[in-house]
Order: sequence, then C-alpha cells, then structure tokens
Amino acid sequence: MSRQGVRQQNISVKVTKRLCSQGFLGLWVAVGAFGIASGSVAVAAEDWPFKERPRWGSEWPFNRDAENGQGASETTGSIDDPVEASGERTGVRGETPYNSDYGYEPVSGGANGTAPVQRGPLSILPPTRNAAEPPLPAGEPQDLILYPSGRNPDAASNLPVRALGARPGEAGTGIQIGTLGDVDEASAGLLDDQSGGFGSRMWEGTARRFVEVNLGKLVTPAPTPAMADLTRRLLLTAARAPQGATDGVSLLALRLNRLNQAGYASAVSQLRARSGGARPSAAAALEYAMAALADDDGQSACHFLTVLPVGGEVAIDPVAAFAVKLSIYCQIAAGDKASANLSSDLAREQGLDDEYFLALAAAATDGLRLSAEMPSVIDPLTYRMMVLADRALPDDGLSRLHPSLLSVLAGDRQIDGEQRIAVAEKAALFGLISGDEIGSAYLALSYTRDDVDGVRSGREPASPYRRRALFHQAVLDERVPVGLADILSAVFQRELGGPAHRATLQVHKSSLSSVPASGALSAFSPYAAGALLELGDRVRASMWLAVLENSGVDPRAAREVRALLRLIDPGALALDVATEAAGGGAVPAFLQDALDDLPQGGAARDFAAIEIVLMDALGAPVPQSVYDALLVTGDLPEGAAPAPDVMRRLKAASDAGRVGETVLVALIALGEAGPGELHPQPMAEIVSALQQVGLERDARRLAFEALSARAGAMSLGR
Repeated sequence: MSRQGVRQQNISVKVTKRLCSQGFLGLWVAVGAFGIASGSVAVAAEDWPFKERPRWGSEWPFNRDAENGQGASETTGSIDDPVEASGERTGVRGETPYNSDYGYEPVSGGANGTAPVQRGPLSILPPTRNAAEPPLPAGEPQDLILYPSGRNPDAASNLPVRALGARPGEAGTGIQIGTLGDVDEASAGLLDDQSGGFGSRMWEGTARRFVEVNLGKLVTPAPTPAMADLTRRLLLTAARAPQGATDGVSLLALRLNRLNQAGYASAVSQLRARSGGARPSAAAALEYAMAALADDDGQSACHFLTVLPVGGEVAIDPVAAFAVKLSIYCQIAAGDKASANLSSDLAREQGLDDEYFLALAAAATDGLRLSAEMPSVIDPLTYRMMVLADRALPDDGLSRLHPSLLSVLAGDRQIDGEQRIAVAEKAALFGLISGDEIGSAYLALSYTRDDVDGVRSGREPASPYRRRALFHQAVLDERVPVGLADILSAVFQRELGGPAHRATLQVHKSSLSSVPASGALSAFSPYAAGALLELGDRVRASMWLAVLENSGVDPRAAREVRALLRLIDPGALALDVATEAAGGGAVPAFLQDALDDLPQGGAARDFAAIEIVLMDALGAPVPQSVYDALLVTGDLPEGAAPAPDVMRRLKAASDAGRVGETVLVALIALGEAGPGELHPQPMAEIVSALQQVGLERDARRLAFEALSARAGAMSLGR
C-alpha cells in the first residue's frame, strides 16, 4: 500500500520516543459527544515513513486530510468521551433502555425516536427512588413465579443531565446538573488486590459516564487468553464505582452483560450471591436471570420476574420482551400450559419479534411444529425453551450458542457425544473450562480398543472430534516417555494452529509435563518447548529449549523460543541485560538474533522487527543502531491501527495512573484483531501503558501473544 493510499484511509497514529509509551503532546480533550466507528485498517509494511528512529513526540505523517477535518478514520476500536458542551444532554437519570446483546435493539427514546424532553422547571435534587419495594427473597427459593410483577420506571423522574456554561469572562465556573450513580451495586465484585483484582481505587479519576459509554465496547469473548484474563478481572474487581454524573445506566448491569457475553455465567450468579438480597435494577435482573438459565437453574431465573416490569412495549423494549418470554417459559415449566398459550397470544399481538421462541412455546404446550427461522444467537432462554419443546440442537446450532451456555453444555451428558466435544473445544478456546473438563468430554465418546490402536497406526476416523478423542485415549494409555513423545508429536503436528489448538494444549498439559527433557527426545523438543511456553510453564520450557539448542535439530525453532521466553520471563531478560552491561558491547547480544534476521526479509524479518519494538516497550536497552538497521531493511510489518483518539486516551490514562481506565482503553484498542494482528507501534504503546500502571505481567503476556503470532517454525499462539 502506498503512503498516499494510507492517507486516503485516514490513519493517524502517534509514535513515541522509543516506540513505546511516552511522547504524546498532552491530555486529549473532546468537546461534544462523538464516536468513531469500529472497523479495521491495515497499515502497509512499506508505509513506515521514517528514515531514522522516530524522535520524541514525532507524528506519523499519515492522514493529513483527516487532521484538516476532511475525513474520519476507520479503525480497530474507538471510544466515546461523553464530555458535554453547554446545553441539554439527552441522557436521563432513570434507567435507560437497555441493549442486552441478546438480539434486541435498544429503545430510541420517545415515540418519534427522539430522547424524552423535560417540560417544566428542572430540579437539581434527585427524585425519590423506589426504596419501598420489598427485597428479593433470600435463601431457599419460594414458589415458582409465573408473571412479572416489578414496577415500571417512573417516567417523571427521568431528568436529563444538563451542563450549565460558564459565566462570560469566568472560565471554569460552569456546573453540571445530574444524578450521581448508585455506588453500592456498582462496587460489587469477586476479586480484590490479593486475588488478581485491580484494586478498590481502579476507577479513581475516571468519569462515570465515560465508563458507561465505553464498557459495552469490550470484545467478548476476547480473542486471546491474555485479553480474556484482563477482561474478566476488569469486570470482577470489587472497586468503588467511578464518580460523576450518569446517564441513568446501571453500571452493574453493564458489567453483568459483558460477563455473560464472555461466558462467565457462574461469576454472574456469584455476584448475585454477594449482593445480600438487594433488589437489582430491571436490566441487572435480566442478566441474573440469563445466568441462572445458562446454569440450568430455571427456578431461580423465574424469581427475577418479581423485579422485571409489568407491561411495556415488547416490540421495542428489550427488558419488556425478555420479561414476557421468561414468563411464558416459567408457565410452561410449572405445567400451566393454558396461561402460557394466553401469554404467547398476547405477546404475538403486541408485536413480540421472536417467532422462533413462540414456535417453541407452541411445541412445548400443544405439540405444534410451526415453521420459524432459528435466530443467529441461541441465548440461554431460547435454549431452555428448546429443551422444554424437546428440540435437539442442530449441527449448525453449535456456532449459534451464546457463550454463557458453553461451559455448562460442555459437561452435559444428555447431548450428542460429538456435539459435546465441539462445545467443549469452543469453551476451551475462550478459556472457560479446564483440561480435565475437556478430557471428560473426550472420554464420554464411545469407541473400541481397535479404534484407539487405529489412530496410533495412522488410521484416523473422518470426524475430527472422534479423532481427537481417540488420540486423547492413546496418550492416556502410553506410559513409556519415548512412546508418549511420539504420540504427542503426532497430535501437536495435527492440531496446533487449528480450531482445537487451545483444547489440545490444555487437555494434554499433564501428559506433556510428565515427559522428561532429554537429548534422546530431541525431535520432540520444538513442540515441547513451544507448547509449554504457551501454557505458561517457563521452567520446563527452558529445559526443553536447552535440549533444542544442544541438539541443533531445528535452529529456527530454537531462535523463536529464545525470543519468546525472553519476552515472557522478566528474569531471563534481566540476566541478558546484566551480562551485556558487563561486556560493554555496542549491540546487546540478546538482540543479535534479531539483527541477523533483518536482512533475510519475509517472515523472519517481520518476527525480528516486532521483537525489537516489543523489547523496547518492555524497557530493554535498545540502541539507536538497532533501529537504524531495522529501517535500512524496510518498514515495520503491517497491521490494524486503533483510532487516534483511543491511543491518546490510553496515554492520558496511563500517565495519570488510572488503572481501570488504562485496562479498559487498552482492550478497546486491541479490539477483535487482538495482539497478533495489531500494528507493532500501537501494540508497543499498549504494552508500555500497562507497564506504567503496574501491570507488567499482563504487558508481557500481550507482548508474547503479539510475537508468537508471527512465529513461523511452530504453530504458537494461533
């Protein structure tokens, strides 16, 4: 792609003094509420514009048209900064229409699609909340609830957030009028500083409305293990809620929604248990009910009908639509088919847009088989209704399953054996189940001893799920290290880099760890070193690396494992740096491999270029001569570029030490592309920002994923 082509795609990315965290010109301030659409833009390799190492605060000379206001960037991720201009905001204090990501569309506001308009004088005092409503019953569930009985939001209390401008000539005297968000419910969490959380003050200094607007932009399920771990901890940390005016959105409901979308339904149920029986908002109740349904706890789900509102426009209000459908489900589960039929008829007349669910209800009550198209996402409520209607999950239904169902169905012995394996492997891809749980799904499949002997001798079944199950049994049967190494080599060669990559690593982790690092098994050393490194076992990976280096069986694999180990292990890098300082060489020895790769071009050069940038971001001493050598051989590898406003916000948040905001914006910047497809420059800035707020381990894991995606000798990190 030419430089002009890049300009035409309106890419604008800040660079830093050391291709890492520092060098932005100041905090980003946006006037007005705005956003940049998500997407992806590839930065071509030949468009690296510098003839020498970029200077402090330099700027990529792309997107001059955009800087002059003639275009907008299309990027991997964007953020909205809800900074108000003077005048009335359309946000409201009461609970706003909720987009739960279960196939519903949010309400647009008034009847004509506009936000409600306040008529009459505004009050700066918050309206009285519905404190008189009784709490949900605690302890053992009571009788099954069949109808929604919660209160509708009080429309009269929906006061817009307003910003009053400063008096003429007195800048900084403006005020903002609104309602502060609830602190207690939004502060609930399962993690503290000692259990992987980001601290009770992680949102200190971050505006509440910034979190409300951008939390829903988290990609869930996350595309890589490191991103998934950051997302889970961000959503589960017990922390004081961000302060400031609110648009009336339930911050707890937003967190619960992202947790359900990521597949952590059990964590949602645990959060409910931590609330002590406090009455949730309707939006939070929807998420709690979805989590209960995912866990096959229909009785608990039905009890949330006491919170979900009566009535409402089911055609446009997702909460009202969910309440009606949950009521129908609960009536059928309780055996009240007459009420369920009446509720279904009323829902259809009111415009409920879910013909498939209503067809399932008809099948469950009267045995009717109505034609209806299956939705693109089978959420927990729809799946449980399929069970009541005695509808099996079709083969193409596996790809439609909502993530919150995966971990439960992976252990469900009632579904088809190969379907269960497919679900378990997908759950493993998102880090939702352990290796033992994957193994249980494999072992539940029926097979004979001849079948197992067949895969050992090269006779594989047509089904990939059966093949992996048979290989798993063959691995368990083998007791001799040489034989075990041979079988694992065959499995890794067959599966790593494919759809069952994560499942293969997890299910064979124990067997792999039992094989001793020995020169007699040198042919196995590239697979063992790479797999153990990805599994986080640095000690055993180092032992196999020594075998790999001494045997000379695969020099390229040894070079890549060395580089990856240095990224993930701070001790290895510190030792290399100390050794180099004692030697006093012009170019650090630990960068010599990268320098040797640069003239080769192709994948080897791309690997080396990304390694240099990431090492610099992690604080390794990278002299100017290394960058000179890099730029002489070409440009940085291409990759997706986050929106410039995202990177500016990331810089401002990390400079100010705002941990929660830094993690949130970093995850938005990574987007669906993930570390492996992001351009090296913003990837380095993300790594540096996380280090700056004390998250070095997370920074190293992301750097590892970014570099391992470029490893050519092995299928690491795919």
